[in-house]
Amino acid sequence: MSENIKYLLYILKCIVCEENLSKPAKKIDWETIFAAAGAGEVLTILYKKVQELPLEQQPDTEKMDWLKKLSIQIGIRKLQSYDLLEQVLQEAKKQKIKLMILKGPILSALYPEPLLRNSCDIDLYVEEENHTDMENLLDKMHFKKNLKHSKKTVPVYEYNSILTLEVHYRLYEEYAGERVECLESMDLPEEESRVTVNVCGVVMETLGYEQHLIFLIFHLAKHISYNGCTLKNMLDIVLYINTYEKKIDKQDFWKKMEALKYTTFCRILFCIGCYYFGMTKNIFLGEGYSEEIARTMLQQFYDTGILKTNLEEWEKERRASSIVFQSISIGQNKKISKRKIWLKTLFPSSRDLSFRYMYARRYPIFIWIAWIHRAIHQCNLYFVRHNKAFSVAMDVKRAKQKITFLKELDLVQKE
Repeated sequence: MSENIKYLLYILKCIVCEENLSKPAKKIDWETIFAAAGAGEVLTILYKKVQELPLEQQPDTEKMDWLKKLSIQIGIRKLQSYDLLEQVLQEAKKQKIKLMILKGPILSALYPEPLLRNSCDIDLYVEEENHTDMENLLDKMHFKKNLKHSKKTVPVYEYNSILTLEVHYRLYEEYAGERVECLESMDLPEEESRVTVNVCGVVMETLGYEQHLIFLIFHLAKHISYNGCTLKNMLDIVLYINTYEKKIDKQDFWKKMEALKYTTFCRILFCIGCYYFGMTKNIFLGEGYSEEIARTMLQQFYDTGILKTNLEEWEKERRASSIVFQSISIGQNKKISKRKIWLKTLFPSSRDLSFRYMYARRYPIFIWIAWIHRAIHQCNLYFVRHNKAFSVAMDVKRAKQKITFLKELDLVQKE
């Protein structure tokens, strides 16, 4: 990792631990740091901490003014969304609709500046018997269903540009396989374990402390296996554990991680959290922490591109090629052959195509048209625009690197 990325990690650690920020030992490029923070979805939480530096060490005035304005805009938009969310929750309560808030707002409350945690939607979990009532409620409140981004078990509703709701009728979306069966047997949404959290004045019911951590682990593993993760994803878990560690039964938690075959993944993730972000080591049982694991594994997250630190446009297109086939490891935990890598790279499923080919995602019967469309698009980029980043061979090479790393994380079955 470059000195710029290392200093960004240091800033984030100071934010988590509420420590004063020291000036960098070497000259750094704030434009690179801002770009990496943007890709990592942590840009808006930097402003207040960066202000602690001597003026000559800070980004230039133009950058700081821009970041300040962006932070204010994000904060105001978040307040508007919470106000509307409270109306939804109150109306649901009147109609006796059972629902819970997942992730977003619950995690925002753990940040030093809750309104500045980056998020684009809010996840609701609705009990099966309340599906129709919830749809009617949102319709009466003038929410519009976004057919483009909706899934069968997770319809998406929008209210202008103020609030986007992902309504989960199934906690694990459309994923299947041994891990999901194991998760379902744990009954994470059980009513007895649910807790109530106050987020910026809005009272929300959510999963129990241990249950929510398990769900966050699953959610992060899904992201890593499918299209990578961000620094925000890691910070979420660090702050969650730092806040609720004493409310989690460690013996029971690690027993469940063993059942889910997430023990190796959690140990690596938690080592990184402790070393780079100041997470408490009390989450471990015995001698689980290792600085060497933290350093080497975060470097691999970075080298394989699984940890997002740039926003290059061609990375988005790779979701339909070199990265996408990895998603099968979440559902089935099967071995992945070289032949399958090539097939999934050349002929991705309708679900794995990027939003450029939404017609095939909505109507899988047109998948063959999308394959031709995609091939023409990539040939145009490669031969006409001379963008050498678009190479099937490169896609496969990157895919193999990621597969190897996912095996080390124990997210893909080893040979």
